[in-house]
Amino acid sequence: MDQRRYFDKRCVIRPFLRWIAPVAVILLAVAVAADPVGSGPATSTGAQVTKRVPFARESIDEIRALAPLRTRAVPGNRAIPFRRIPRRSDATGEVGSPLAEQALAAPFLESYPAPLAPVLDSSFAGLGNPPHGQDVIPPDTMGAAGPDHLVSILNSDFGVFDKTTGEVLQKTSLQSFWGSLGTAVGEPADFPFDPKILYDQHSGRFIAVTLGGESAPDSWVMIAVSPPSGPTGAWDKWAIDADLDDDVTQTNNSADYPGLGVDQFNIYITANMFDNTGGQYGKVWIIPKPQLLTDPSPTLTWFESHGPFLSGFSRQPAHTFGPATAEYLVSEGSSTQLLLTRIDNASGIPVLNPPVAVRVDAYNPMDSTPGAPQLGNDNTIDTSDTRVLNVVYRNGSVWATHHVVGPSGKVEVAWYRINPETGTAVSQGRVGDPNRWYYYPSIAVNKDNIAAVGFSGSSDNDFVGGYYTIIQPSTGTAEAVALLKAGEAPYYKTGQTFGNIGGSTDNRWGDFSATMVDPTDDTSFWTLQEYAQFPASGISQWGTWWGKFTPADPPAPPPSGGGGGGGCLSVTRLPDDRVEASSVVSFFFLFLPAAVYGLRRVVRSRAAH
Repeated sequence: MDQRRYFDKRCVIRPFLRWIAPVAVILLAVAVAADPVGSGPATSTGAQVTKRVPFARESIDEIRALAPLRTRAVPGNRAIPFRRIPRRSDATGEVGSPLAEQALAAPFLESYPAPLAPVLDSSFAGLGNPPHGQDVIPPDTMGAAGPDHLVSILNSDFGVFDKTTGEVLQKTSLQSFWGSLGTAVGEPADFPFDPKILYDQHSGRFIAVTLGGESAPDSWVMIAVSPPSGPTGAWDKWAIDADLDDDVTQTNNSADYPGLGVDQFNIYITANMFDNTGGQYGKVWIIPKPQLLTDPSPTLTWFESHGPFLSGFSRQPAHTFGPATAEYLVSEGSSTQLLLTRIDNASGIPVLNPPVAVRVDAYNPMDSTPGAPQLGNDNTIDTSDTRVLNVVYRNGSVWATHHVVGPSGKVEVAWYRINPETGTAVSQGRVGDPNRWYYYPSIAVNKDNIAAVGFSGSSDNDFVGGYYTIIQPSTGTAEAVALLKAGEAPYYKTGQTFGNIGGSTDNRWGDFSATMVDPTDDTSFWTLQEYAQFPASGISQWGTWWGKFTPADPPAPPPSGGGGGGGCLSVTRLPDDRVEASSVVSFFFLFLPAAVYGLRRVVRSRAAH
């Protein structure tokens, strides 16, 4: 045996095992921690489409002046079609890709023992129930707050409010607002429904989305952007043929229940696409913002994706604040999971990643949740299903909310704060009450990471009213619920009464609500909620109500413990005692000198032998 070679090997292997191997383990841990949710086996860039689409520019005054000439009369009262989650009776939901390491969720916390939420700073009526004969159910309560105005868009009407006084500055019907895109049968504004709106802090514009048309092949997505001068000026509007996949394949699938998100680069619109036999898939349109803000024209470019990555139900895109490396969408998974979908390269050609699982406290994903009781009427309030309703991304966290059935059998609000880098629900909670049921929540987050949640509520002792609460980051639990607007009477309206297509007998409510941060101070919140209004003519009617509230200042952060030098390595742990990716990265760089020293030992050992 060659003793020289033998000792050469030992001089290399021993130092390697002593110094380099641990460093290799650290590098592997960093690689896993840096992307624990992974990209899955494949990604998708979808299809890029550029084409001329229906386009118009009009102020609210022009819309109101032309409305009588182009509004198509609809027969009497109407109810908006609603398609529930198409689950098999033996299904528990969609299962996402497993994480590199299964992340445990933080335990959920109930809300009602906590201190009371802040009192209202301002409160006034929103848009109300149209006169009988022009009624629409449900209103799909939706609104947004800008620097000087509040904008509300419902299935019935569009309205602009003075934020200080609550005065209605402009109002027109929803069909009139979109009417310049065409109201004839088959045109985009023929049957507008499911409106969404938000205020984009990146551009200083209001952005609205509404679906149009009753069924394919006449299903449309309509987009509107306000001028920089504010919502009373001339809005630019476009319409995209929703049932034409990739601008190539005509389908029988109609868009339903849109989601609306925005970041610094794009507008994100999602929809459930249903065929005439109950089949369903998801779809997302990604529309770069510059073409909408500077010299808009009928030629529009967008990216769209559908199919396997969007096979789930009601993926809600995030309203993204500040710079972000990706756009996130959240939807339901199985009974212990939410699904987190990431869109990369938002400033270029967007890349859609497969959804990954985020473990949450167990609930039963349901295609129909039980009706909520109300005072004065044995007919319960329809609470639809457990789909995700609202998503916000801010300061590195994804917040989401929906309602679920709690342990007592009551419907209650669930909220989640997700770390998208680790795929973990770092905090979550349920807004519950010993007697009252809560449903149709919406969530917003301010610059201090305080979250606000607004929702409807009712019980055997309460008419349906509006409520709200806040979640302080220092406690990670919702404060006790506060009343926005008390219900005034029993409520019962059905689709059969109002000539609904399909003749639904559900006592419809919702289908969503709106809660938002005030962009002026980025601290206070507005919420817009539905309530049961006193019936002037003996027929049940709904109303909407605005409220503003300001949380107390968050507690000051703890002292840093001195300035620089010395000290111990601080390793942040998640609720399941796993280490955060940032902590692992810090650990690696602190021990980098040791790795270099080990490499030098190897070299010197070889030289010595």
